[in-house]
Amino acid sequence: MQNELTEILNYFICKYQGTSSTVSYDSCLASMISKANILIVEGYLFELPDTIRTLTKACEEAHRSGALVAVTASDVSCIERHYDDFWDIIGNYADIVFANSDEARAFCQFSSKENPISAAQYLSHFVPFVSVTDGQRGSYIGVKGEAVYIPPSPCAPVDTCGAGDAYASGILYGILRGMSDLKGMGTLAARIAATVVGQQGTRLRVQDAVELAKSFAFRFESSNVRSDVGSDQISSL
Repeated sequence: MQNELTEILNYFICKYQGTSSTVSYDSCLASMISKANILIVEGYLFELPDTIRTLTKACEEAHRSGALVAVTASDVSCIERHYDDFWDIIGNYADIVFANSDEARAFCQFSSKENPISAAQYLSHFVPFVSVTDGQRGSYIGVKGEAVYIPPSPCAPVDTCGAGDAYASGILYGILRGMSDLKGMGTLAARIAATVVGQQGTRLRVQDAVELAKSFAFRFESSNVRSDVGSDQISSL
């Protein structure tokens, strides 16, 4: 279990931070997607020319193979520049959306004064599972028009870089473990994010990942990591 959490965290936190001017869909990419449980679409990819066709094909392959599609918002200005393209992917393929409060409001075209819980509720009418973080004020998980509030996990902030990705990794870990307790899933995600915020650098130490997994082990005693994760699992939450 500890290794599973570490692998998910490392996907986010240890990924290559560079970019490419093109992302092409080929047999190699299709093969990787067909073996995945979750395809994560990074919002910044919408900035690359001709990438939308690749994203669409990748999402189609993910659904054919029974994988979930998760979309990360990335940045408000990115959403504003590519609003229609984002919604083409979100509306047609996304099972999970990760956004902070400003990004969630941008998706909904809400004013900055709108409560993030309203954005989480609104988006969950279109996407089975919505995660909206609101910094030190906590976060919300939206499902079927309702939103569950997740209190922030206490910490002494050192470096907030990577907090959103760390939070998302906790949510994905819970989904892959078949967890149906939204509050528990969000609490784990908040704990992971707080651990990352409380240190210098975005990479979660293996020892911390092990301790976090142990502290939530009782929630997963009756679950196994799924190799057949599908949209129906999220819809049933």
